[in-house]
Amino acid sequence: MTREEILDFIQEQVGKLNEAATDLGLTNVFSEGLAIFVRFPLLRENKTYVMKCLYHDNGNQLVPSVSFVNPDTLADEGARNWPRDRYGALKVTNNPPFICIPGIYEYHYQYHKGSPVESHHLQLTNTVADILGLLAK
Repeated sequence: MTREEILDFIQEQVGKLNEAATDLGLTNVFSEGLAIFVRFPLLRENKTYVMKCLYHDNGNQLVPSVSFVNPDTLADEGARNWPRDRYGALKVTNNPPFICIPGIYEYHYQYHKGSPVESHHLQLTNTVADILGLLAK
């Protein structure tokens, strides 16, 4: 895909996330360059988090790296801004931290190489819903 095609894909994903925002409990979704930012409250922690879904402009660009960033500045500050994970998919002790579930770049291309990227992994709404589901446990 060209960079322009990736940016079009990103805008499509932003639109789909905005359509699902109420159902997912999202308060804001927007993009900057190759990144989509997803703001949501986590009620069990009484705190707001922001997921940064960063797409890659290499050969593996259709699944993003997902991290949590400072909700005020959108700066990536490592594990400091990550929620507590009772399931174990958020690898906050790694440097850099990463999320280890299907639909995430690190899962498919670093830690579970050869794991197929299925069509539902290409819809960021599914990945965000999966992550929110983990955090709700």
